[in-house]
This record gives sequence, C-alpha cells and structure tokens, in this order.
Amino acid sequence: MSILRRSLRGLSPIEARIDLQMLQDSWRTSPGGLIGQFIGLIVLGWMIHDWPVPRWHWMLPATGLISVWGTAVMMARHFRRFGIPASGYERWRLSLLWWHGAQSLLWGLMAIALLGVANAGWKLTFVAAIIVYGYTIMLVVVHDWAVAFLGSGPLLIMAAGRLLVDQEPSSNYLAVVMTVSLITCMIVSMGISRRLREGALLRHENADLVLQLRDEINKVTQAKARAETADRQKGEFFASASHDLRQPLHVMMLLSSALKPHVDLQEGAPLLAKIHTALGSLSTMFEKMFDVARIDAQRIDYRAQALPLAALWSRLDNEFSVLCENKGLRWRMDATDDWVQADPHVLERILRNLLNNAVRYTETGEVRLRARARGPSIMCQVWDTGVGVQRQHRHRIFEDYFQAYNQGRRSSEGLGLGLAVVRRLSMLGPTPVTLLSRPGRGSCFSVRLPRLIPAGSEGLVTRHAEAPARPAAGKPEAAPEKRGKTGGVIVLIDDEPEVLDGTSLVLRQQGWQVAAASTPDGALDAVIHLQESGVMPEGDMPVALISDHRLGLSVNGLDVIKQLRYEFGDELPAFLLTGEATPGLATDAQAARVHLLHKPIQADRLLRLLKEATADAA
Repeated sequence: MSILRRSLRGLSPIEARIDLQMLQDSWRTSPGGLIGQFIGLIVLGWMIHDWPVPRWHWMLPATGLISVWGTAVMMARHFRRFGIPASGYERWRLSLLWWHGAQSLLWGLMAIALLGVANAGWKLTFVAAIIVYGYTIMLVVVHDWAVAFLGSGPLLIMAAGRLLVDQEPSSNYLAVVMTVSLITCMIVSMGISRRLREGALLRHENADLVLQLRDEINKVTQAKARAETADRQKGEFFASASHDLRQPLHVMMLLSSALKPHVDLQEGAPLLAKIHTALGSLSTMFEKMFDVARIDAQRIDYRAQALPLAALWSRLDNEFSVLCENKGLRWRMDATDDWVQADPHVLERILRNLLNNAVRYTETGEVRLRARARGPSIMCQVWDTGVGVQRQHRHRIFEDYFQAYNQGRRSSEGLGLGLAVVRRLSMLGPTPVTLLSRPGRGSCFSVRLPRLIPAGSEGLVTRHAEAPARPAAGKPEAAPEKRGKTGGVIVLIDDEPEVLDGTSLVLRQQGWQVAAASTPDGALDAVIHLQESGVMPEGDMPVALISDHRLGLSVNGLDVIKQLRYEFGDELPAFLLTGEATPGLATDAQAARVHLLHKPIQADRLLRLLKEATADAA
C-alpha cells in the first residue's frame, strides 16, 4: 500500500504536498499520450482486419480501450477545470492506477490474440512495439514508478507468457527479451522516481527554509524599523521639547544674574555664585544632550564651504586661553593660514568639545591647538598633557555616557556625552576623528579635513588677506577694546512673558532702555511710547534688536527682524535667540547678518555681545 501511495495519511506536510503535486503532474501529462495510442489502434485494426483470427478476440479489447480512454479524457477535463484537492487525493490516485492498469491489461489481451496467429516477422514487430510502448509509458510517468509498472507490466507479462506457450526457440528468446526489458524498465523507473522524489523533497524543504528565513528577516526588519522609528521619534521629541525645556532654564539664568545687585556680598554672594555654577553645569549638560538628540533626529545639516582656519582659531583662542589660565594650564595655539572644505558650525563644535575635554582632564601642563598639512588634507589637532586614555578604553570613549575616569558619576565631570557628540558630528561629513594617546602623558585628537589650496585664485587669495592675523603662539595680541555705551534702547520681542520680563530686567539693570513686546507691532508701539514719554529722544533709533525665533505667530524671528530693520534701519544689530535646532537656521541667520544665540545663555555673555555689537555699529 505504501508503494502505491493511495493515501496521504501518515505523511509529513512536505511529503503530502509532493505526492499531491506528482499526482497532478501525472493527470496533466498522461492524457497527451492517448492520441498516439488511438491512432496506433486504428492502424493496427486496419492491418489485421483480414488475419485468420476471430474478430471478437481483438475487437473486444479495442472497445474496452476506447471506453477507458473516454473515461480518462472526461476525468482529465474535470482536473483541468477544478484541480485536485488534498481531500480528493485517494480517489484521483486510484483512478490513475485503474486507468493505466486497465489500459495495459487490454493491450495485453490484444497481444495474446495476435501473437497466436502471427508469423515470425510479425512477432518480432509486435515485441519491438510492446517494448517501445513500455519504455514510452515509463518516460511519461517516470516520476511515479507504480503507475509506470501498472501501465506496462501486465502487457509485457501477458505477451511474454503467450510467446512461451509456443515452445519455439525464437519465441522463447523474444519472451526473455521482453522479461529483461520489463525488469530493466522497472529498475530504471524506480531509481529515477526515487531521485525525483528526493529532489522534490529537498526543493520543498529548501523552499520552506527560504520562507522561514524570509519570515525571520521580515520580522527582524520590522523590529529594526520599529526600533529605528522609536529612536527617531524619541530624538524628534527630545529635539522638539528642547525649546520648552530651555525656556525655564534660560529664565532662571537671567533672573539669577538680576539678583546680583540685591544680594548681600558677604552672605548671599557665595550662594548666588553656587547657583550660577549649578545653572552653568545644567546648561552644559542640556546642550550636549540636545546635540545628541538633534543629530539623531537628523536636524543638523552638513553644509561644506571654503573656510579659513584663522578666523576659527581666533574665536577658540579667545575662549580657551581664559579657561586654561583659570585652571593654571599653558595655552598654546599655532597660527595657521590654511583653508579647508568644511561646515564651519560643525567643525567649530567638534573642536570646541575636544578642547573642553582636554581642559577637563588635564591637571598640569598645556593644551595645544594646531593645524598640520598632510598631502591633500589638513589635520586639526588638539593636544594635551592630561591623564591619557588606557588602551582598553580607546574603542569606548566615543560611546554615549562612557567616562573612563568618572566611575562615581560626579556631575562636575559631565554626562560623558562630549566625545559622543564629536563622533556623531564627524559622521555628518568627511571629517574623521582619530586618537593617539599615552596613559599618564596625554592625548592627541586629530580631525582630518579636505585642504583648499589658493593656486592663484584671486578670490581665495583675497579671503586669505581678510583672515585675521594671528599673534605668536601663546602670546595673544592685545586689541583695542571697544565698549558700547549703555543707555540706548533695545527692542526685545518674545512670546514668553517670563523670558520677556527676565531679559528686560537684566538689560535695565545695565542701563539700557527696553521696548519689549510679543509682536513686531507691539514693539513699534513700545518705541513710540518711549519717545512720547521722553525716555527716548524723538528722532533717535534703537541701538539693537533681540528676538526669539519661535514666536507662535505666522512669522518667525528672522521675519520680525527684517520687518523691524525696515523701520529702524538695515544696519541695526540684531540677535536671534532660539532653543531649537532648525536645519539651515545658522546659515539663514548668517546671510541676514543676524547673531544666532542658543538658549539658555548667560546674562553676562548676552550683555558683552550687546556692547560689542553696539560699539561696532557706532
């Protein structure tokens, strides 16, 4: 029963699917051989119609063959229309076996009738035709040796038996040939059928494995996409929420600065200084966390341009020479007139974080900034004589929150995000960062940038000439100090009442007059009010303009600055305060000649920038 495979019971799902497919293949290919058999039957009947054999001996099997073929054709048509369901396997399998078995049996009866009256020549012809028929059946249903056996076995056995009855050497020889052909046919058919079945089984197993693998890949891909979406949404939320989180911190820093004149110098001043320090630390932590969130949320664009390093070196020198002096370190900066292709804001942020890191982890010695030409590249290097980085930590120092020398997580040492921000920023453009370090002797961080060579370019040479000249290393040149005079009118626009009040209070304490409002029309009314009250002489203009970027209006801060400059003059110094990281905002502000400042900002820094801007304008 297992050889005939009459049922799918007890088989695995793959084996059942293979057997069902093979059964469908048999019903798809076998009916095609009926036309040849029908033509062969007609030709045979015409050839033997005058043979000395009773007609019913061959007419009866011929009629049976036609009946079997008619039934097979009707079933084949039903198969082509509806197919074979798994539940109908047994019925269709038995029908296929019955068809080929009955067909072979009826051809065998006809062979017995004709071999009894045929001469030697015709016997040889019949034997050859029978053998060809047997092999043809085997080839048509080679994938199913049971059907091949039933389709040719009865015919060959019956014909061989009839030849043996003659007791003639030639007939016996033909009978042996037919028997050997039958055995060979069955062996070959069984081997091919087994290999085809094994191949089909392997193919289906591989297909199932591919489907399982595809399903697992889809699950992993979906999980990865969900994780990336969640991470991006987290970054977008953090980046968007940064404005709301910065506002109260910005107000606290302004108000704490405004408290200075009202605090007792002996008892309250130390406490107020500690509050300033704590707020400064909180501001630094927020800034680094927001940097990470903005980069992960893809809110920072990398816009490379021709950049003179001398201008950047000047800004960094002004800041870190003071920091190193306050900590008792030597500050050394090698002057450079090189030009690079880089985003100025991204590069400055990278170097600023690296220098902050160097100052923090250097107790004695020096911090050094220099640029070195290396073929088509410029290496911007930050050297220090600090603690260095252990070999086992070098692959981790750029990870989020990792601090090799702050296992106790002291807040004064930061969050461990400085180098993580450097890594993210360096991935925005072609600015790889490398590290060389010796524990106990110091470290060197290098930023590789594409080098720009003037090569006779007039425009680029002119920009070289305009780059600020640098003094000798370690000896900053004393520039004449410009002091803006206080007492002028500052136009202040912000939609947050607390920020508006805090900023106005700080400015008024320093002698400025403030025209504060939440809209540009309100600011114009405030200026008119100052003129009408005599505080601002009629005909005078405001000396500076400060505006928040996100005002809750149909226009943003840059639009407001443009509108008010139309009223008060295009050369009016303007400052844009923002707590967000809007892509391209820095470039737009630079194009509009507006100073971009990020909240929270120290009151002292805001006042210093105001004095410098008004002094330059004067």
